[in-house]
Amino acid sequence: MLRPQRVRRRLELGSVFAGSDVESGEPPPATTGYEWVWLVIAPLSTGILYVVAFPPFNLPEASYVFAVPLLLWSYNRPAPRVYIGLTLLAGWVSWCILLWWLRHVTLVGTVILSGYLGLYFTAWFALVRWALPQIDRRAFGVRLAVLAGLAGGWVILEHLRGVLFTGFPWLPLAASQWERSTVLQISAYTGAAGVTFVLVFFNLGLTCYVRRFLHRRAGSHWYERICGEFYVALLLLLASASGLIWTGAFGLQRQELFTGVVVQPYIRQDLKWAPEELQRNLRTVEQQTVFANLNAEVFGGDLVFWPESVTPLVVKGDAEGRVWHERVAREIGKPIMMGSMVVEDESYYNVVCLVTPESGLVEPYYAKRRLVPFGEYVPRWIPFMTKFVPLEDTFFPGRLPQAIPLQLSDQSFRVGALVCYEDAFASLCRDTVRENVDFLFVATNNAWYGEEGGAYQHAAHSVLRAVETRRPVVRCGNGGWSGWIDEYGNVREVLERPGQGIYFRGSDLISVSRDRRWARRQSFYVRFGDWFVSLCGALILGAYFALRFSRDGGAVSGDALRRICA
Repeated sequence: MLRPQRVRRRLELGSVFAGSDVESGEPPPATTGYEWVWLVIAPLSTGILYVVAFPPFNLPEASYVFAVPLLLWSYNRPAPRVYIGLTLLAGWVSWCILLWWLRHVTLVGTVILSGYLGLYFTAWFALVRWALPQIDRRAFGVRLAVLAGLAGGWVILEHLRGVLFTGFPWLPLAASQWERSTVLQISAYTGAAGVTFVLVFFNLGLTCYVRRFLHRRAGSHWYERICGEFYVALLLLLASASGLIWTGAFGLQRQELFTGVVVQPYIRQDLKWAPEELQRNLRTVEQQTVFANLNAEVFGGDLVFWPESVTPLVVKGDAEGRVWHERVAREIGKPIMMGSMVVEDESYYNVVCLVTPESGLVEPYYAKRRLVPFGEYVPRWIPFMTKFVPLEDTFFPGRLPQAIPLQLSDQSFRVGALVCYEDAFASLCRDTVRENVDFLFVATNNAWYGEEGGAYQHAAHSVLRAVETRRPVVRCGNGGWSGWIDEYGNVREVLERPGQGIYFRGSDLISVSRDRRWARRQSFYVRFGDWFVSLCGALILGAYFALRFSRDGGAVSGDALRRICA
């Protein structure tokens, strides 16, 4: 005969596998003896699908189904500690794989950052674990409201991690579609958050469909087998995918803007800042530029692009550095749009500027506004980190989204500049485009991070920004990814070599154009900003009240109505 304590312990142990919620008092579902499979299959499948959806794996279709395994498991009401623990492990490992290129700078930092990002991943699935099992016997409207609220919850969490603790909005779910520009077109209205919402809602709708299929009852009416949530999700996806039609992208009116030479000097980072390597590095940049310019003369290149901090010289604040940059511009006879450094009042700024053969350094220039924490500065709220991250030179942030004037023969342009990972921040890019810029230029240096997925992931954000703002984006990296993206998110040209991919020392000519219908015209998202994120917040509240004030079957209780009226 078993003692009561042993019976209780066996019930609690059984709840881990059978999926009962001991503290809620809900009875466990009938066990099959194979519930332990969920412990392995659900988090493992979701983790793998989440990773391969993003570059460099580039299987974007995985983003439509990545959450389904864990969502199906959540219907069984697994023990919260087990469910949340395994979800956290899946999110942590997934982000470690996606950010593995960051280990070249800091291995410990990569693991800590991945764990932090995994918390957002886990928070959403914890919300799902609470809400999703409650909708089984609710009315269709209630179920739909809850799914919309859960999809909005993912959007809110992505927005928060782009704001909290200096912000790290890297790889929103929408970035998985960077090579599927058709799906991205709603970004011009909702921002990338709209694409993320559609993808998450589709995961939820598909989960409802699979569950309805697996638990269909014999003899039930045909209309009881219809999963309305799935068809709504499908309709949203189709509406998003038809974006190229209702934006009129098939009526393109292309207008050539200029031809430019993109230079990738690909100087190793351990040599770039070494004083004894200075002259050799300067020769490398100059030779690559002169050689590229000679080849471009055949095709008529109008200007040259250099990457972020292309040399360790200062273009303003140091006479020798300024003389060298202006001499190279005169030598090739063309303006150079470059990433460099400026010193003003003994303060260092990471900038994008223009140097022309006629005028030398052109002002105004753009100073980077969003600095890299622990790389360019140490956040003030954790000053003790200066003991672990000693920085010889701390940069100061710029304050304005300054447009750079560019004159090419008989054409005048306003260039919106971004430095390094600033194109991951949609708000920065939006503020820049509101300065009436004609195109965006991203100067970056991904050579810190090896020849893995970092540069491809970075380029995915530029694709999102191009669609959101309806502006062409020109990118120049020290070792890649370099090229340009049109205002509909299509990668038009990218510097690649057989066998080397995007990582090589060299240059190429690009021909940049735009749809003239978007000349000096602002997209809906540029004008109104993150309104869709606010809408997602309202959807979360709507989902909560739908669950709070509805009974099984969708009826609203008299007590609930009285509470609402009160």
